[in-house]
Amino acid sequence: MNFKKTALALIFAFTSLSIYSHEGHDTGATKSLHGGIVKKSKNAFVEIVQDEKVEIYVTDHSYKNLISPNFIVSAFADVKGKKIPLKLESHGSNLSVVTDLKKEKHFKLNVVLKINGQEEQVSFPLEN
Repeated sequence: MNFKKTALALIFAFTSLSIYSHEGHDTGATKSLHGGIVKKSKNAFVEIVQDEKVEIYVTDHSYKNLISPNFIVSAFADVKGKKIPLKLESHGSNLSVVTDLKKEKHFKLNVVLKINGQEEQVSFPLEN
């Protein structure tokens, strides 16, 4: 009888600990505000939405928009090891890629952010 009580107490204790072990911790999960793919850099979230054109949204870690005239964002496509600079067009809350990448089947979109004098880069494997 004593063994059953001890076993049940141990099972309850370990179950309780596992339930609360992640409480208050950041899981690292990011949320998409525009239905795209989100990657986290040191100081920002970058979201890529690929429909008829490729759109770039940049927010801080509190999800406040960072796109402004004082914020520097550039991008290039890596196609089979060849770097293709991309022209970006600002739309206030986001940027869109003006360069046509429709002919490329697979490419890596690299977004370069300049925040407080430091450069950060995130990459997104994309395909058409």
